[in-house]
Amino acid sequence: MRVAFMNQPLISCIVPVFNGERFLAEALNSIMAQTYKPLEVIVADDGSSDETASVARGYGAQVRYLWQPNQGPAAARNLGLSRAQGDFLAFLDADDLWHHEKLERQMARSRARPELDYCVTHVQNFRTPKDGATANGLENYYIGRPLPGYVTATLLARRSRFDRVGPFNPSLHHGDDTDWYLRAKERGAVMELLPDALVYRRIHDANLSQVQAAQSRDEYLHILKSALDRRRLR
Repeated sequence: MRVAFMNQPLISCIVPVFNGERFLAEALNSIMAQTYKPLEVIVADDGSSDETASVARGYGAQVRYLWQPNQGPAAARNLGLSRAQGDFLAFLDADDLWHHEKLERQMARSRARPELDYCVTHVQNFRTPKDGATANGLENYYIGRPLPGYVTATLLARRSRFDRVGPFNPSLHHGDDTDWYLRAKERGAVMELLPDALVYRRIHDANLSQVQAAQSRDEYLHILKSALDRRRLR
């Protein structure tokens, strides 16, 4: 099988995590199950104090484990970026999952459209039984429908485009993905939204956006104001 993958571009899959032992193995297994190869898998540990390191190291040579003192999710993604060797970059939060054909379908679009800098997919939110609902317990709610996914977990980007846009803003703890997409648009990046829901976002009691909802809203307002200020200066 290795011969079939020899001429395929390498995708670096970066998993930022902080105290993520609860779900990390599921996230990593969804990367290992991807039909696209070859992959480089990097776990960027943002100062965890639980068994995150043991979970990541349990995958042996399949996973490169990096650690830094706690600085926030954007800084963890940047840590992974600094060590990534792939021609393409993808990101998966430690509590979310990928459809097994996520990367293959995105790479197919990149091959069909050489001008494409990055593409994203739709997102399907779900809950686990531990959180008091069945896996499809959100079907009667808006967030239970497949939604356009302008989050890092849906992104597949050419490394060359990422280098032009720059890394994630480490001062942001909630909207670093929104900030990156806005900067990419300002720099003329060519993008495409795939119609399929290829990322499964887990809704649970420790989601950062729920735990710090007020701070999250304030940060998004700051991001939008900064984008408007940049537009006025152009």
